[in-house]
Amino acid sequence: MSGPEGSGAKKPTSNAEVRQWYLDKVGTIPELDKKWAAEGVSLEERAKRAVSIRHEARLEARKMMSSPLELAMLRARDFFKYGNINGPSFDSLVKKAEAKGLRGDDVFKELIGSSNRTNQTVNQHLLGETRPTS
Repeated sequence: MSGPEGSGAKKPTSNAEVRQWYLDKVGTIPELDKKWAAEGVSLEERAKRAVSIRHEARLEARKMMSSPLELAMLRARDFFKYGNINGPSFDSLVKKAEAKGLRGDDVFKELIGSSNRTNQTVNQHLLGETRPTS
């Protein structure tokens, strides 16, 4: 995934713009998933792609952030929540879904469904507003 520089789009200059860029990127996942399903891509592969898009968007957004303190806060949050400053891995998300009692294709459906849900508190902090999380 490339950032705004690769697309010719204006590069976000504030953390609010960066967050909006991130929300826009993960917001594409449901439509992409529909396309992949129509192409016959397996649920597992679709889940991997969805998780990858979100993960790469997370890393790219963090590279663009202008506030080292807010970046550090997001990394700390991820470390305490996922044990990794860069967020969860595909395997850790599978284990989390399985810990909820999900099995087989239901695990992959959960990952696809959650791949475009974002953290309401982070959205509110960086955007200064309340936004839906799904």
